[in-house]
Amino acid sequence: MDLVTDTERIVTREDLANFVAALAAAADSPEVDEWENNNLPRFLDGLSGWLYGMRGYFVNQGLNEPEQPSWKLVGEMLAAATLYE
Repeated sequence: MDLVTDTERIVTREDLANFVAALAAAADSPEVDEWENNNLPRFLDGLSGWLYGMRGYFVNQGLNEPEQPSWKLVGEMLAAATLYE
């Protein structure tokens, strides 16, 4: 699973549901060993940290922070939670 590439494909709610299902499958496979946050408490902590620092992500990308997240952004948040410390 290439998390960055896979999030690029998220447009609809169904796309996000498919991404989350693939993320769950990856979390239950040897691939999870590649994640920095490879258990639920660490994953949720990474998600929380990314959400707190999200404004910096947009500033660093030269983008405006959206008022409402898109389905794609929710997927990016979940992907980031696998690595964010």
